[in-house]
Amino acid sequence: MSTDAGSGATAGADTGSRTGTETGTKAGTDTESGSGVSPGSVRDAEHAIAKRRFTSMWIGEGVSAVGARITAVAVPLLAVTTLRAPDWQVGALVATEGACYLLLGLHAGAWVDRRRRRPVLVATSLARAALLALVPVTLALDVLSMPLLIGLSFALAALTMVFDLALFAFVPLVLPRTLLTWGNSRLNGTDSVARAAGPALAGALIRFTGTPLALAVSAAGYLVSALGVRLVPVREEPKPRRADGQPRRPMRRDILDGLLFLRGERLLLHLSVLSCLYNVFATVVLAALVPHLVRDRGLGPTAVGLVFAAAGLGGVVGAVLVGRLGGRALGTSLWTWPTVALIGGLAVPWGHGATAALCAGFAFFSVGVGEVVYNTAATTLRQSRTPADMLGRLRSALRTASFSGGVLGGLGGGFLAGATSAQTALVVGSAGSLLVFLVAGLTPVRTATADDTD
Repeated sequence: MSTDAGSGATAGADTGSRTGTETGTKAGTDTESGSGVSPGSVRDAEHAIAKRRFTSMWIGEGVSAVGARITAVAVPLLAVTTLRAPDWQVGALVATEGACYLLLGLHAGAWVDRRRRRPVLVATSLARAALLALVPVTLALDVLSMPLLIGLSFALAALTMVFDLALFAFVPLVLPRTLLTWGNSRLNGTDSVARAAGPALAGALIRFTGTPLALAVSAAGYLVSALGVRLVPVREEPKPRRADGQPRRPMRRDILDGLLFLRGERLLLHLSVLSCLYNVFATVVLAALVPHLVRDRGLGPTAVGLVFAAAGLGGVVGAVLVGRLGGRALGTSLWTWPTVALIGGLAVPWGHGATAALCAGFAFFSVGVGEVVYNTAATTLRQSRTPADMLGRLRSALRTASFSGGVLGGLGGGFLAGATSAQTALVVGSAGSLLVFLVAGLTPVRTATADDTD
């Protein structure tokens, strides 16, 4: 799933390995117990400090997530309504994020693992703000074209990819392992709120003020993200330097190590294949949705924004649900809830006029619930089973596989909509998404338990 992305990582600073946090906690507990301080009090104090550190970054990510969701609606609408782009170009625009991972993802993960996370996070946020500002500037100068817009979208997606990989490895410096599910559910829940508020805000901004202001709001969100990360009071140890005359380790060796680790983790490998296949069909839906609602059903920007917002509302429900499930029913979070939710997703292509918006909104709400439940459980599982010094490479390998499916789905959805109709593409995308999870019921994903996080 394309959103499993984005939140949390293993307990890196507190864990050099899978057991680091537990060992450190026991040592601290024994010392404090001798002083008459209860282990529970020590743990609660450590958790309170970690949560305060987390808050600055969390707020910044929440604001930038709203901006990113505005962009996700504003750019395709700009292509369809202002640049009059054909369906295949809209599909290419949607596929840029996946193309970044396909072309650059593995190298980006290895590159991130060689660097301190915070400087990378700050630099990529500032660069994204500057890059996004170019879209309204080129539009005002009347030089914006679809090839240029696709190129800018690709560059923006590349920076977002590096940011995502660095964030996955930075969160462990902030939260201990025992707070991973807590942090993941909040990051995913905040992203879901952004998915709800961002598209609706985008629709209103575009309708009443135009696309340039909507994109300016998005750019400002990235500035807030940079500030939020900069204010996190966490110290990063410098990466070890090579000795004089020692050859640099080839990056391809680092990449290979990450791939070999993934191959040896059977459950993580199944999740990777599942995400890749799901993204093929989910991106078909995204590529065909705006042409379907705007051209075929005559709906405006506000209605389109509300449809996307419904997915965010569903995600909020999913974040609350997964918080209550916790780690007690991993298979339920990874398979049962997403499968049930995707049955509701079959409603997306149907209806006319306002009914089309209601059907699509219901489908997006249902899928939003399932995606957040799945993403939070999958992220925590991956974090718990991955050594801290391999987080960037594992993340990039998983995301490369996942978004490779997105490239195929975006391009295929655009061509399918152009060759047949946008409604046909939506039928194929929604039915295919459900079929992928039904088949996944035959794999260990359905029977995963909390023991698999050890």
